[in-house]
Amino acid sequence: MKKELSIEYAHIYTSNHIGEEQKLSLKILKDFFEEHKGKSTSLVVMVDDYSFPDSSFDYGAFVQWLRGHGFQPDVIIRESQLIPACDEVLKLITGEKLKAQIIDYTKTKKYPCSLFVATWYLLRLGYIVDPIFNPELVGERLLNILPTSFAPFEKKAFEIIKNTQYGEAIERVENKYFEGRLVA
Repeated sequence: MKKELSIEYAHIYTSNHIGEEQKLSLKILKDFFEEHKGKSTSLVVMVDDYSFPDSSFDYGAFVQWLRGHGFQPDVIIRESQLIPACDEVLKLITGEKLKAQIIDYTKTKKYPCSLFVATWYLLRLGYIVDPIFNPELVGERLLNILPTSFAPFEKKAFEIIKNTQYGEAIERVENKYFEGRLVA
């Protein structure tokens, strides 16, 4: 049975330490829970180990910090774990121009953030399935608590989703942005 809401919070890069962005995210999450008591939720955290990889990132300390603030995640996903699912989403894109742009980008650089985001959302909503994500954590709706600096990537992710058979999924996604420091 789906949860009413899948909430992403405390997004972090492995090259960073716990900072203002994660603290602000927890404050928004706490306020949300006070306003929406009783909703069935899954708490999910994305750790970006792909854009700025750093093998010294201490996942245990991060989870302990989250737990210590009262918000233990149901799952932490490393962005790199999404690569096989990203390949599946790429196959779903119907807009040939957009698909070609993304394929060209992945050949010359890396997988774009927007493709990871689109994949993450489709996975959390249950439109696609991958062994890394427990189906019991799927939500009817998504709430993403993110720094404002992420907005351009979110917009591009929505464009990707719109260009799949799951275009209506974007109506089930809400992003709560906050002003935070810029991403490294």
